[in-house]
Amino acid sequence: MRDHTIIVGFGTKGRSALQTLMATGLRKDQVIVVDPSGKVIESAAAEGIEGVVGDATRSGVLLRAEVQRARQIVIAAQRDDTAVLVTLTARQLNRQAKIVAAVREEENGPLLRQSGADTVITSASAAGRLLGLSVLSTSAGAVMEDLIHQGSGLDLVERPVIKAEVGRNVRDTDDLVVSVLRGHRLIGYDDPAASPLQLTDRVITIVRAGSAENDG
Repeated sequence: MRDHTIIVGFGTKGRSALQTLMATGLRKDQVIVVDPSGKVIESAAAEGIEGVVGDATRSGVLLRAEVQRARQIVIAAQRDDTAVLVTLTARQLNRQAKIVAAVREEENGPLLRQSGADTVITSASAAGRLLGLSVLSTSAGAVMEDLIHQGSGLDLVERPVIKAEVGRNVRDTDDLVVSVLRGHRLIGYDDPAASPLQLTDRVITIVRAGSAENDG
């Protein structure tokens, strides 16, 4: 397999990540799941998803998942120390793949980035912020939960800037732009540097679910 997605840890976080990716067009035959539990891998196989049983901190296990040819790797381990070791091993075996990893504690985020993760999601603090927001405003909490669930209601979508938008202010686009990705720099919509839009920019927008596919 080549240019596939590897999901390490197929519990709640790993399954949710896969559901989100599939909602944006990823096929099951483009995924390999790695988990230490044989029962979990059997369950994945029953759903038509290829799996590898084993400890993903070991290079041999990741090589069985053809990590060296993967395009992206999602690390959803149960323990933060495991996530760090898996990230280190995966990055050594594949320098190009995008690695997204989850940690429970925010203090471990920098260590994961140093280990080679491109993006780190802190599950405990993210859940806590959503809880707090929901207490302050039930409606705001509902909107945020809607954005988290890809494929229904509102979606966050990253797309390239189209020619008609080049030179325009981010506020003048048809979509609701929340951020601009320029090179490796993420610029907020309210930052003066975000405008005018450039042809090589990518924008993060909020759209009605399904509208991106319909526009394409």
